[in-house]
Parts: sequence; C-alpha cells; structure tokens
Amino acid sequence: MITTTDLTDLMTDAPDLGVSLFLPTHVRGAETRQDPIRLKNLVTQAREDLQAAGLDAGEAEQFLAPASELVGERPFWQEQGEGLALFLDGDGVVVHKLPVPVAEEVTVGAGYRVRPLLPALSADGAFDVLTLTSEECHLYGASRFALEEDDASDLPGHIDTEEGESDYQNPVQASPVARPRTGSVDISNAQVYGDSPAEWSKNRVVRYADKVATAMDARSATRPVPVVVVADAEVGGHFRKFSGLGDLLVGHVEVNPQGLDRRQLHEAAYEAARPYLDAGRAAAVERLRELQGSGDARAVTDVEDVVRAAAQGRVDTLLLTPGEPVWGSYDAASDGVRTSGVDTSQRRDLLDLAATETLRNGGRVHVLDEDEADAPVAALLRY
Repeated sequence: MITTTDLTDLMTDAPDLGVSLFLPTHVRGAETRQDPIRLKNLVTQAREDLQAAGLDAGEAEQFLAPASELVGERPFWQEQGEGLALFLDGDGVVVHKLPVPVAEEVTVGAGYRVRPLLPALSADGAFDVLTLTSEECHLYGASRFALEEDDASDLPGHIDTEEGESDYQNPVQASPVARPRTGSVDISNAQVYGDSPAEWSKNRVVRYADKVATAMDARSATRPVPVVVVADAEVGGHFRKFSGLGDLLVGHVEVNPQGLDRRQLHEAAYEAARPYLDAGRAAAVERLRELQGSGDARAVTDVEDVVRAAAQGRVDTLLLTPGEPVWGSYDAASDGVRTSGVDTSQRRDLLDLAATETLRNGGRVHVLDEDEADAPVAALLRY
C-alpha cells in the first residue's frame, strides 16, 4: 500500500533530475512473463530521455542500473500487485508495488511524477480497517483496490500481554491453612474474593477494547482517514462506546473477522466504507459548483492559482482528473509559476505538485472521472 507518508518522502527527497517509471503488472498467470519485458522497454526509453537531458551514454546507463538489474530478478516478478512504480535519482531506486493498475509511462525531469499514485491515496479511496476480537486486533490500510496489514501500527498486542490474570479465589480452592473452620456452614455463604470468572473475563475484554479505542484515537490525530471496524456485535459495541473517532468511524461490520479470508475482509470493509467515500467526492463536486455559481473566490480552476494556493496550504479539497500532465515549474521564493519556456530537465507536472502540497498540508484529494469534471483541476480553498 502506498501511503501519504510515502508520497511526502518522494517529494522531500525529489532530486534535481529524476526518472519515474510506471507499468501495469500481474499477480499470477502467464502474463507475469511480460512484465520484465515492459520494464526493459521503459528503461530503454528513459535512457534516451536522459541523454536528451544532457547525460552521456555511460552516465545514463549508470543512472538506470538499479532498474535494469530488476529486469532479470525472477523472484521480484513473482510477488507483484496490479502496478509498479520505480523512482530513480542516480544513486538508487525507490520501488512501490501498487494495488491499482497504472499505464506505462516514463518521465524524466526535476523531481518525480506521482499523479498515477493518487487513485490509491485519494480521499475517496483510502481508509483503515480495524479487526477486533475478544483476544486480539489487527489494523489494515485499505483502498477500493486492495487491503494490506499495517505491521507498524501502535495498537495493543494480544490480550494476554495486555491484561493480568484473574484475582478470583474460589473458596473450595482456598488454602487449608488460611481456611477457617466452617462446621456445618453451607459453602455458598463463605466469602469469595475477586470477580467471578465470567465477570473477570467480561471486564478484561472491556478494558482491552478501551485500550484499542485509545490507540486508534491517537492514530487518527495524525492520520485522519475513515475507519471501518470488523468485530462481532458485543466486542464492536465496547469499542464504539470508548471510541473518539466520531465521523471518521464510518462503518461496523458485525462479524467475527476470524471467519473471513483477506478477500472477504476487503469486500466487506469496502462496502461499509463506500457510501461515506462516494459521498465525500460528490459533496466536493457539488460544493465547487455552488461556489462557482455564486462567484465565490474560494473556487479556483486556474492551474497557476491552484498551485500557488496548494503551496501556501490554502487548499482544503483538490479535484483532479487522471489526464495529461500540465508541465511547468514553481519557485517558492517568488511564488512564481511558469507553464512555458521551462527546460525539459527542470519541468514537472504542476498537478503533481498541487496534489502533493495539498496532502502535505492536511487537505483532501479526489480523483474524478472525466465526466464528473469541467476542468483538469479545481480547488476549494480554506480562505
């Protein structure tokens, strides 16, 4: 799963001259043999583009060596998703296996091209899935295309590592030395210490659900994405009682997640999240048209104005189509945008820049179908 952090890292580490390669891949079947051939052809095209940008043949070859080496690595091709993205800076390569298919593409220039990654990151495609039982929890990053477990999450571990043992003492099992003489007193009248096993077990699960809810609340403070909980009615009810996710808790699939395989889990969670995700995109489009109809300056469709607003952190919601790049450059010092006369090695897709800056500054990005959009890009500004 590609994440917003991955995107930010690509932007932060963007080189003066970078190569971005995208190609569709196959999970299984005879088609997998075509994938290394596709990469080889893209490397050939990138080599020509690097030479056109000023590198000699040897420099271009060395620049692309990490990608060329992957062509012949058979194990690498046996573990693919729906798409593959490679980013090279002359010193190494960053590889992202994608849950969404992408078109074959080569871009050489300043920084990296990232817009093909956005369908897996957009506000109507990204959400978290929390599976919770009375004993354990797991967190998954999900999109409309795929689901992958987040092994780095800070959620509580198994309940046995989080909760102590019962302090219940059955009087029949009490120490003979400490047990007073009861004579004919019925054992039911004897004193019992601690909760009964049933009460202890219930309280243990409640406390565990509280800890999981607290951890999810902390996570949402830095990653405010929708969350779907997959848990039976009782355990899920405990979680919801303690959760502070509010509107971000968009669904509860009332089933024991242990009975679902990965595909079933993804399908159930996405169906629960889909109404919320679709509503967000539809509401953004409607809001744009309302603002445009009233002549409100917070609705912007000019590419240069959108780029400036995104860089300044003023974009609340960005609406994009997956269309052609808009080549140009942006200078932060002067807040200047150029769409012509930019050297090939220095140009970048301005819509890439607008999207990454919007996400970096806590905004939302929706990728629209062509029939939903009146322009290649539009922004709803905070002010």
